[in-house]
Amino acid sequence: MPTDLAQAYAVQEAAIALWPEPVRGWKVAAIHPDLRQRFRAARMAGPAFAGGVVPVTPGTVGEVAVIDGGFIAVETEIGIVMGADLPPRTRPWTRDELVPFVGEVRVAMEIAGSPLPGINEFGPPAIVSDFGNNTAIALGAPLAIAQGLSDIETAMLIDGEVAGRGRSHGPNGGPLDALLFLVNHLADRGRGLAKGEVVSAGATTGVHPIAIGQGAEAVCAGAPPLSVRLVAREPAR
Repeated sequence: MPTDLAQAYAVQEAAIALWPEPVRGWKVAAIHPDLRQRFRAARMAGPAFAGGVVPVTPGTVGEVAVIDGGFIAVETEIGIVMGADLPPRTRPWTRDELVPFVGEVRVAMEIAGSPLPGINEFGPPAIVSDFGNNTAIALGAPLAIAQGLSDIETAMLIDGEVAGRGRSHGPNGGPLDALLFLVNHLADRGRGLAKGEVVSAGATTGVHPIAIGQGAEAVCAGAPPLSVRLVAREPAR
């Protein structure tokens, strides 16, 4: 078990190297305020692989496979699609410098998942080491970039019932602040972002437990909802 974030990201890098698909995006999540001083960070990150970036056409229902018996939750998020390559550099990026690299902003849903059902109880190092407790990022309808980066109302519905409401900006800021954290964090790892990669910018209504067979609907003001149904993941062969 890693005891700090440096160890956890080293585990994450080793696991990325072993995974049979390329990275096609990243999730960003907040670290609980009570733990930030201990871990010297307010956010954490994990990869999304090619098979875990799931476009969903508005009016249809996307399917995401999760591990039966593991941790499963859904989160309404803002998805930033990179419009150009953003290479790592030693000098930190600023918010204003990042805006031209934003190609699209979309309604997004993180499907959090791990084989370990109680992963969150072990804290940020465990979460980071297991790909950030991330199974997939679903992408729905586009928002105007200025609107998507501003503070908008959001909601999560599970089987048609409201599970949470919120806004895209919280105590840590908004989607652009999450992107700023990520690009500077990845630069420290010698990584950049590529055109077309997706950044899921953090939960806006909370983390909502869900079961296989249930449907989730991410709602962002100004765009059609994003609908996903969870199915059981088959073992790799």
